[in-house]
Amino acid sequence: MDISRRKFFKVTAAAGGVAACAVAKPALAREAKEPDPNEYGMLNDSARCIGCKACQVACKKENKLPTESSLEDSLYDSPRNTSEHTYTLIKLFKDDKRGVSSFVKRQCMHCVDPACQSACIVGALKKQPDGSVKYDAQMCMGCRYCMVACPFNIPQFEWKKAIPVITKCTLCSESRLAKNKPTACSEACPAGAIVFGRRGDLLKIARSRIEASPELYVDHIYGEKEVGGTNVFYLSKKEVAFASLGLPDFDYRPVSGLTESIQHRIFQYFIPPIAVYTVLGGIMYYNQRRKNQAAQAQGGEEHE
Repeated sequence: MDISRRKFFKVTAAAGGVAACAVAKPALAREAKEPDPNEYGMLNDSARCIGCKACQVACKKENKLPTESSLEDSLYDSPRNTSEHTYTLIKLFKDDKRGVSSFVKRQCMHCVDPACQSACIVGALKKQPDGSVKYDAQMCMGCRYCMVACPFNIPQFEWKKAIPVITKCTLCSESRLAKNKPTACSEACPAGAIVFGRRGDLLKIARSRIEASPELYVDHIYGEKEVGGTNVFYLSKKEVAFASLGLPDFDYRPVSGLTESIQHRIFQYFIPPIAVYTVLGGIMYYNQRRKNQAAQAQGGEEHE
């Protein structure tokens, strides 16, 4: 049967409209996820941190990461921010006018309701039963939405590799937690500034430290409720605000609800979801083929 070009586009547009109406649904109100006190996490006590960077070294050793040097001082291992080569970083806050200084450990917060997971439209980032947020390189299509969504700017991209992936702290989920071992950074800390344990227990420890030394600590546990709660907590010196340590004064609502709402609206008013996922599936297949070809070229074996 012959069909004109104009008629073909009319039929295609009509079919797309029907698909959009049939599949797309209004975004529903999203209930906040309740924190699980049995999930694992860490307490970072900036009042006890001495800046020795033992945790940073242990993390690199555990994850087989190379050293980095800043251009200014050319020290052996002195990265300025977390990166694809640095999952854990000790930074110094210094106020010369007030004569106040404090070290702070930067890492993935392993949020209770992660924005990175919510923003990832292919499921490459997922919250695990042990409390960690795990990344699956085989699922990732390289869109980097997780980097934009994270309120703490933690996920990093491997810019210099032909087949890059997203990198961040794993909470030593597979290498240590699965073997009933604490995280490498907490085990290496000589000052008791990093405590590993279950979320509920860590909150008790944090509260007991504040109550025992109210003159030393800010009367707040950062991460208990911020962005819906995290599994990595912080304590700070009385004279040092959390914002000064690079920990913003976030609301208690999780960011993930916003990212999901945006995605739902896009699907509802713009493109039929089936068309989006068809395109994404093609991208994922192409990326997977590249990864497999690279592995074969290096003598490895990988199956589609």
